[in-house]
Amino acid sequence: MALILKSRTDVEDLTTGCTFFGTGGGGSKELGLNMLYPHMDAGKEIEIIDVKKVKDDDWVACVYYSGTIAPPTPEIEALRTRFPWDYYEKELAAALGALEGHMGVRFSAVAPFELGGVNTPAPIDAAMKHGTSCVDGDYAARAVPEICQNTVCVMGYSMAPMALIDWYGNKSIVEHVINYEMGERISKALSEVAWGRLGNVAFPLQGTDFHKAIIPGTLSRSYEVGKMIRKSRESGDDPAEKIVENVGGWVLFKGEVIDKEWENRAGYMWGETKIKGTGLKPGSELRVWFKNENHITWLDDKPWVTSPDIIEIIDAESGEPITNTDIKSGDKVSVVGMKGEKVFRSPEGLEVLGPRHFGFDLDYKPIEDLV
Repeated sequence: MALILKSRTDVEDLTTGCTFFGTGGGGSKELGLNMLYPHMDAGKEIEIIDVKKVKDDDWVACVYYSGTIAPPTPEIEALRTRFPWDYYEKELAAALGALEGHMGVRFSAVAPFELGGVNTPAPIDAAMKHGTSCVDGDYAARAVPEICQNTVCVMGYSMAPMALIDWYGNKSIVEHVINYEMGERISKALSEVAWGRLGNVAFPLQGTDFHKAIIPGTLSRSYEVGKMIRKSRESGDDPAEKIVENVGGWVLFKGEVIDKEWENRAGYMWGETKIKGTGLKPGSELRVWFKNENHITWLDDKPWVTSPDIIEIIDAESGEPITNTDIKSGDKVSVVGMKGEKVFRSPEGLEVLGPRHFGFDLDYKPIEDLV
């Protein structure tokens, strides 16, 4: 069944839920809302189609932005505003057309690379502008920092050909990449050339392969989580408890953020957030390490929950998901944990999304064995 967004409230619920599954990354909710509001204000409905509607011989493209989530310094802002942003929020639709022209095909649908406040609304917006549909599913069921951390890569599908366009309108067609790492380095390098983000259309798949790789229903699930957060805020219920009661998972921690250290390096935001416990674990300290998204935690200096399981920090009262760009000392937060997708718990999945991939000498332990 299709998910149909008919109002600003529907858009807000979806974008809130996608930001939740962004696990600290995935882009700003406000930017995502501003991509989708104009379609509502123009009197349009947004239909997000069931993945079953994609036929075996249809072509589907993966649409996403690359670049750091770190806020720009005044020096970077001065550099990147010297030229007109003629393609701002048009990058992805333009890249869809460019890749279609290169391949000589028509994309019947687009698939989000991942879930996030920007990185899911962006492909929906691109599909609307290009006259096609976005599917109710993605390739990660969360946000991830690296290209290799999705089902299409775990299953070995080709990233290229790919179309890359920045907000100025610089366009590149990459016909071949030797591996995912080099494909991502090309994309990240061009995002740094543009002092910001880059629109990517890659991983073109026909329906037979698409159905093997797609994780279905993730946008509907995000929509339901966003609706729960809104309704909890309206009723005064504890949003973290409502989410785990209805969707599954665990409330891992509650407390106040006491410190955040971060740096912008190699196109990623790296850092650690420290939370002093109240309520569940009073006096304890939770450390959350992130590379764009939250990946490793330590409870009182002992390794605890890690990727590929989901670690999401929300405002304790409002339930609003907080990205690592925005989280700050003094925030009162709840930390929610959920099981990661089965594919990422496999040996092949752990190779790209487990703690050792991020340089930590830790074995992955399933969240359900730790809480």
